[in-house]
Amino acid sequence: MEERKSKIRGMLLGGAVGDALGYPIEFEPIMEPKAITSYRDGKGLISDDTQMTLFTANGLLWTYTRGALRGISLLPPDALYLAYRDWLSTQERVEIDEAHQICWIHDLPELNQLRAPGNTCLSALRSGKKGTIEDPINDSKGCGSVMRVAPIATIKRGDIHEIAMDGAKAGAITHGHPLGVMPCYILVAMLCYILREHQSIADAIKSAMDLFREKFDAYDEDQKQGMVDIVDRAVELSERKDLDDLSAVTSLGGGWVAEEALAIALCSCLRHPDNFKDAIICAVNHSGDSDSTGAIAGNIIGASLGVEAIPQEYLDGLELREVIEELADDLSIDIPVSEYKADNDEYWLSKYLYCHRNESLRKTA
Repeated sequence: MEERKSKIRGMLLGGAVGDALGYPIEFEPIMEPKAITSYRDGKGLISDDTQMTLFTANGLLWTYTRGALRGISLLPPDALYLAYRDWLSTQERVEIDEAHQICWIHDLPELNQLRAPGNTCLSALRSGKKGTIEDPINDSKGCGSVMRVAPIATIKRGDIHEIAMDGAKAGAITHGHPLGVMPCYILVAMLCYILREHQSIADAIKSAMDLFREKFDAYDEDQKQGMVDIVDRAVELSERKDLDDLSAVTSLGGGWVAEEALAIALCSCLRHPDNFKDAIICAVNHSGDSDSTGAIAGNIIGASLGVEAIPQEYLDGLELREVIEELADDLSIDIPVSEYKADNDEYWLSKYLYCHRNESLRKTA
């Protein structure tokens, strides 16, 4: 339990750290390797990447708490659609009917701020239609699909393929292109292998890609091959000793689209599998979508090494650190949530049944 808790804390906090390091430089040219190694002014402000990741976590905990107490709940992609609608209301200053709000984090002032939200996520959620793999909502493959799905890997009901398919379906809510969906499957599968089976990053990539080749049948083989090719390229570049980090990751693109963002994160973590700081610095120091590549890399290396590997300097300045830790610890209890936990913890109920955190109950929880 303690190892799982450390890995899930590492996954969520690591993603937030990578996001916060990359967010201020997302549109700035990086002219040399390792130009950015610390927060600006000591403040690690998160972007929409971490915002949406936290809504993913909250949505999962809400639906599985309802399942434990009421015997009925929404499937993860359906619950996440509602959670992302909650996020949309924080971005557009729209009052949400409390009867339809599912996320207690919706009330946090820090999350009711615009942090460069992705246009595809906004427009898809504004439409009032939930995109699916079978009925895509658009033809976008932007990285806004993959940067938010990491918490899905904490689900323990079902096999890894089923959980990875939940990741793919979650990505398809807002992004309809196959290359916007397939990276979500691969990332969630990888994280499952790391969290469940304690595999190394290299082994988890191999296991996830073997699973993808064998069982993922939502698209044809030609479409799948494009995903296989860029992951293979990321692995190849991670082994190139003649290239510095910047040259290696920029060979994969800018990370603006999902397959490139995942590939840059994979390459960065493979180049520095035992050092959180080096992996994150590699992932954010380029002229592309630095917050998203940093967030995904942080999810992976944080899950692999655990929270203890994250430098204290990054944790100290991180926005919403306590909330991120709380959600990570709640996910660590095991998803689905046990009936005992859901029915005997009033503080838990205030968050995941009544959807408004009651701080006064925290001391007795």
